[in-house]
Amino acid sequence: MAVGALPQTCGATQAPVAWLRPGQCGYVGPDLGVDLHAASIGVLTVGLDAPFVVETPEHGAIRTRSVYAPGRARHRVIAPEGRILLLFTDPSAATAMHRQVGPYGLDHRLEHELIAACRHGADQEYLRLLADPCLPGASDRRIRRVVDEIREEPARILRAEQSAHGLGMSTPYFLRLFASQTGTTFRRYQQWNRLLEAARGLAAGHNLTRCAADAGFASPSHLSDTFHETFGTTASAVLGSNVRIELAV
Repeated sequence: MAVGALPQTCGATQAPVAWLRPGQCGYVGPDLGVDLHAASIGVLTVGLDAPFVVETPEHGAIRTRSVYAPGRARHRVIAPEGRILLLFTDPSAATAMHRQVGPYGLDHRLEHELIAACRHGADQEYLRLLADPCLPGASDRRIRRVVDEIREEPARILRAEQSAHGLGMSTPYFLRLFASQTGTTFRRYQQWNRLLEAARGLAAGHNLTRCAADAGFASPSHLSDTFHETFGTTASAVLGSNVRIELAV
């Protein structure tokens, strides 16, 4: 595993790569053989070389070239041919999908552009904008302030009541507005950023105990369980693979 500054391209000739930046992560490479899982935020998967199957508990196996699973929607992708693109993003990208099966969006309207971008090389920010062209982030400046606060101090546990009071809102209204702006709950969004903080520590070579403590998890086992539930695989499996993990600077 190599760790370095975030590169500007992800091309077909590169080794599998995962990247981490505040609030976001992505992956380009072969199917990692994940279990059923449900991320805290939405995730877009695109088959770069061939269609794939997405399995869901409610709708069985669906063959597609791209799927958007919103936060907390259990699924797993089975892609035996070629590479996939995974993009975990803050806002919901459901509006960019052509059709819907339950909570899952299928057939991204810029699917061909996303595939071409990874084939010829594109920076990660460009991929994010292609994936989610309508919603570049929380548009309400009050929610954006809270989002920035969470990102800046992911290990700090914020209370909804206190955050709502600081913005002059009732707690129920704040929670509804936060979910509509970010595509996930206030609690799960904090958990997501703590997980990204822990993943950065793991990629930098720190042990699980230190990463759990630094990111605000109750214990290493709590971190391990959250990682598996979010990504469908274990941290040790990712770290033991040939995936290059790159950190934004």
